[in-house]
Amino acid sequence: MIKKPRSLAFASLLLPLVGFAGPATTRPTIAVAPVILHNMSASADTREDSLAIVQLTDQARVRLAGCGYPVVAGTAPSVTAEHPGASYLWEHADVVAQWGAAQHADWVLLSRLNRIGPWVAEWEVQVVSTHDQHAVGTRVVELKGLGRDTTLTARMSSRGAAWLIDQATQTIAHASSDTAAAGRPCHA
Repeated sequence: MIKKPRSLAFASLLLPLVGFAGPATTRPTIAVAPVILHNMSASADTREDSLAIVQLTDQARVRLAGCGYPVVAGTAPSVTAEHPGASYLWEHADVVAQWGAAQHADWVLLSRLNRIGPWVAEWEVQVVSTHDQHAVGTRVVELKGLGRDTTLTARMSSRGAAWLIDQATQTIAHASSDTAAAGRPCHA
């Protein structure tokens, strides 16, 4: 009999706190366009570069999903296949936004791997709002040693995705004026 009053007392203390916490925030849906290779080096494109861009795209999607964001499936038609090249989509955020809206996404992460030399690359992402149809920010992460060794490439893809997604989600939160979004829901 003593347990019932204690449980009622506990419930009466806990219930107001649950109401105070408010509704759970819903995260926006994000589409990750396949990474585009932007070879700025004197060397020719390599098979390793092609494998790295697939790995970077996959790691970005995995990281976002792991942070609680709904992510458009990688089976969606590719906007980068429709508009190949390193700069067209970068300069036409409206086209990227239309593609993202067709995938029912709120945001699109359009990125490219800027191959600068055999050891140095930058992974650059443009955060595009499907609602406003323009880019709201660009973030960059330097990747050294990408494509040199499969183990190193896997590690750089994973760590690069962690840093880049952390930055991209901060950009989305700021552009949405969501100061409580958890500010950094995807810590690197």
